[in-house]
Amino acid sequence: MMNFKDFSVKDKLQILTGKPKTTQVDSVAMDKILALLPDGYVERIPKIVRKHATTKTIERIANEHPDLYAIAKQPGELPADAKSVLRQAVTDIFDQKMQKYNIK
Repeated sequence: MMNFKDFSVKDKLQILTGKPKTTQVDSVAMDKILALLPDGYVERIPKIVRKHATTKTIERIANEHPDLYAIAKQPGELPADAKSVLRQAVTDIFDQKMQKYNIK
């Protein structure tokens, strides 16, 4: 088993800094982003895993598109350009998950 001291200085720095991860989801941003989904997408997810699936999707968007997530967290309407990019991103993620778990 490797210990932290076994890594090179460059690897140690990368381990310590790493990619920042979002752990909490802003409910305002979540509502705005989920509203961009086509009708019926969220309802197709089984109720038992729906909250987990939507939360993890928003966390993924926050990690992959932090600038758009920051815009979604702000009060008011989303700008048209941010809305179109977020709509595409959230729809793609849901499509991937639905294919993976064979949800029609």
